[in-house]
Amino acid sequence: MTFAVRDVPEIDVVILSRDESAINATVVSALRSQVGVNLSVHRIVGAPRSTDSGRIATIVRARNEGVHCGNSALVMFLDDDVVLASDCIARLHHALMSRRDQAGVAADYLGESSGVSPSKHVAMGATLFWRSVLQQQPFRYEPGRCECLCKCEDVRRLGLRIDYVAGARAEHRKQNLPCQSHSHAVAGEEFKAKEEHPAKILVAFNRRDVPRFRNGFLRTLRSCGNDEQVIAVGYGLYPSEITRLASEPNLRLISKPYNGQLPPVRRLSDFASVAAELPEQTPLAYWDAGDVLFQGKLLPLWALARSNPTKILAVREPSGYPENPAIRGWTQTISDMSMRRQVFERFATNPFLNSGFAAGSARAMRGYFEEAVRLRASSSLRGTTDWGDQTALNLFCHSDPERWAEVPQEWNYCVHDRVRGEVRISPEGIVFDRNGKVPTVVHGNARSLRQFAILR
Repeated sequence: MTFAVRDVPEIDVVILSRDESAINATVVSALRSQVGVNLSVHRIVGAPRSTDSGRIATIVRARNEGVHCGNSALVMFLDDDVVLASDCIARLHHALMSRRDQAGVAADYLGESSGVSPSKHVAMGATLFWRSVLQQQPFRYEPGRCECLCKCEDVRRLGLRIDYVAGARAEHRKQNLPCQSHSHAVAGEEFKAKEEHPAKILVAFNRRDVPRFRNGFLRTLRSCGNDEQVIAVGYGLYPSEITRLASEPNLRLISKPYNGQLPPVRRLSDFASVAAELPEQTPLAYWDAGDVLFQGKLLPLWALARSNPTKILAVREPSGYPENPAIRGWTQTISDMSMRRQVFERFATNPFLNSGFAAGSARAMRGYFEEAVRLRASSSLRGTTDWGDQTALNLFCHSDPERWAEVPQEWNYCVHDRVRGEVRISPEGIVFDRNGKVPTVVHGNARSLRQFAILR
């Protein structure tokens, strides 16, 4: 299975586990949440052989088998009880590339690193290597020395470095011990999170977008096998439109009169009311109604929301400051001069998030919606020419990094503002990114899908 995001590097991740039971959904969700990397995931499972002298011998054999999984230049070993922060692998890759003598780098999920001097022992349960180093020198062990310590010593004898990376965060679940053998592909069904509270999709639109919502958003959502309930808030709809939409399978329509406010603003308070009615753990996501196409299953997104219950999941714009003119334009019009400077600095120094999508638990989403309503009416944003909720989303997230987590752009792949050749459309209307991957959700922000004769 491949977890693809927009940019290189390509990394083969080898998961080691004791048996063939399903991998914990939290571990898998953490892998799916990795930003800035393309991952191909392989699994090594099996039982000890009679020729193995002990558990460590089995682990050594399994790790050496994992070296041959995939064909990218980089291999990461991950134990099946280690949960990675969403930027963990990207941080490891950056550290590995920063020094020519670096053979491997690791996330300190055991709390071994002093942070001052190199660690003599580096645990292999969340470690990124150059494949060539592993091929040159297989894993081994000695009496009283685990394969981790032997690998560290072997690498350093070659004049190379291996150590933990400060800031690469990972957590040990302290359940299963890694090991064992026999390569086995990870089955897709093992990645499905248990649905204690069925996920919901929120959407809001006025009359102008009813045809695009039905013929684009809803049609492609269902054709990809996504049967989640859609809660749609429609503004100023005709009775005939209400009747037609209410007949759509698994769609709950909330019809409200038009009051002059645009949907990206008005939806904040209406979505807050909907979220307040749902169990707090319910995974939610919203997308813009009139320019979104679905190209795949949403199950991995719901797993991300379940594994990050206190955070808003968001996707960055294709371009930030200074390329994106909205950052300067929308902040320069804030009435309060001191807030104008503060907001601009936050937007210019952080990923600029697209507000056509957000996901999270009902509790986290309600917190965002209610705070966004307050921010738009406060001195923080009063006067901005932003006609929607993008400044509110960015200010909410960048005021506290713990409030949000970045997820791959495949969950809201914005077509607008991308360089020529970065987006490709097949004759059948399938959207590909520049790496040939098919994003799960395509967002034709600024009506950019019109140039491809889609959603006219």
